[in-house]
Order: sequence, then C-alpha cells, then structure tokens
Amino acid sequence: MPSSAEPVHPDGPPGTVIRFDRRTARSGRGRRTPQPAPSDPAAARTPQEELAITLEAMFLRNDRTLSDEATADAYRITLDTVLLMLDGSRAEHLVGEEEYQHLAGMILGMRGAPEAL
Repeated sequence: MPSSAEPVHPDGPPGTVIRFDRRTARSGRGRRTPQPAPSDPAAARTPQEELAITLEAMFLRNDRTLSDEATADAYRITLDTVLLMLDGSRAEHLVGEEEYQHLAGMILGMRGAPEAL
C-alpha cells in the first residue's frame, strides 16, 4: 500500500501521477509530437473532463458513481473537509501561500468532477 505522500494513479503503479499537460508522444528520433489525433474524441476533452473521467472510473471500481446525487454530495462534503484542513495548515504556516493556492486549486478542480461528467 503506498504512503499518503505517494501520488497514485488508479490505472498505474504507486507513484504514477495524473498528467494535466498536453498529451504527447515521442517520435522515432526523440522529438515530442502532440497526441492524440484530432479525430480521437479524447482530443477535445479538457483537463477537467479527463480528471472527472478518471475519478468516475475510481468510483465505478467501487460500485459507486458520481452521477448519483447522494454519492456526489458525499464526495463534495469530503473535499470541503479536505479544504478546511488545508486552510488550517495555511493558518499554522505548515504550507506557504503558493503551495496553498496550488493545492486548493486542484481540490476545487476535483470538486467540479460530478458536473463535468
């Protein structure tokens, strides 16, 4: 089981992170080229939509769905609690303002997952 400090991707090994930058693939000579092709439906997805799909997959693996309003409400309440704890960490100077803004932004992005599905 990974530690709480270790980022985890639901489809990968411990330490794998979800990337939000543009998807790229290496060409034969090491150059990076944009992927996927425009005809791919995933090409039109925003990072928020990709995150929502990933989170929904995690819920589905546990026989839950973010499209269920009760589940979505419990999910939002949990993230609000995480934000409250993060606020406390900032107030106690355990995280700096830049780190706080970055983490709070990610959590708020996660909070919008049910609406993005």
